[in-house]
Amino acid sequence: MRHDNSKRNSEWISASDVGRSEFCPNSVALKYAGAKPSRRAVAAQDRGNLKHEQFNRQISTDKRCYVASYLYGMEDQRTETLRQFRDNTLDNMPGGRILIAVYYRLSPMVIEISKKSSWVELVLRRIVDRLVLRAERRGKDHDS
Repeated sequence: MRHDNSKRNSEWISASDVGRSEFCPNSVALKYAGAKPSRRAVAAQDRGNLKHEQFNRQISTDKRCYVASYLYGMEDQRTETLRQFRDNTLDNMPGGRILIAVYYRLSPMVIEISKKSSWVELVLRRIVDRLVLRAERRGKDHDS
């Protein structure tokens, strides 16, 4: 999305500005016009930033691992291996966070489908078993 202003012919609008415009449709135009936010707006922004920080802390201690929990149980070592892979590897890769978000979006649907089809569950289990083995190998390589 581009926005014209007097300084440049075209300037990119950040993803943060796009997100802010969801809550205040005029925020981007006001920002580029040089308007200063009110105390109330600053307080609301501070509350929003605090919620983001809390969410980010929650993610770093996230116990979710839908598919592995479904297949092996929440406390199974294989489930924990995949959590560690998520937290220590995927979360630190450029596209890893997007992959994690897509996984959480699709996993409940995949589980529901596998509950209805033993064939799908078998295929899913084989895929996840291979992922566990790769994650274990990767963990051992990093420990060495």
